[in-house]
Amino acid sequence: MTNTTSAGTSASGYDGVAVMLHWLIFLMIVGLFASGQIAEGMGEQVKQLQSLGNDPEGVKALIAQRIQLMGMHKAGGVIVFALVVARLFWRATRGAPAPVETSPMIDLAAKAAHVALYALLIVMPVSGFLMSMYAGRGVDLLGIPPLLTPVPELAKQFSAVHGFTMNLILLVVLLHAAAALWHHYVRRDATLGRMVPWLRGQA
Repeated sequence: MTNTTSAGTSASGYDGVAVMLHWLIFLMIVGLFASGQIAEGMGEQVKQLQSLGNDPEGVKALIAQRIQLMGMHKAGGVIVFALVVARLFWRATRGAPAPVETSPMIDLAAKAAHVALYALLIVMPVSGFLMSMYAGRGVDLLGIPPLLTPVPELAKQFSAVHGFTMNLILLVVLLHAAAALWHHYVRRDATLGRMVPWLRGQA
């Protein structure tokens, strides 16, 4: 029988809600990165077609597709923000399982990575939301209208922050995944199993 802590988390790992939120956020981030890259590529393609001055109907269709994709991207960003807030609330109220003992330096690095990742996951959707608002656009799929007076310069600044933050998230996630795999396959401890229930007890 699995023991639970007073905060409600399993002694061997995170509870079901925490696990679900963790992986849902991960999948959303992958989808947002992919849609952002595709939309950027479509934008470049539109510019190329416009410079050639031919196939105006094709350009219109491509622009319409890009607008639709960006609408989904922006809605996804708002949803990620809500999921991250929910994840932080759940962690604050339910607690987390005790970390696997390693060394003070590794523990400090792990905590720093978690704090950095949560901070970036807040900054990314907020910067994207503000970029859209200052560009005079809302989040149509969620019924959110433009809420701020358009300021193109601020929209560009938040666009830069948004892109830079996404790159940092990818870096931190890769380091996070590498560390989890190192724990599981090199140290053979229970770290990865705390967030992957079917691996619990295999360390």
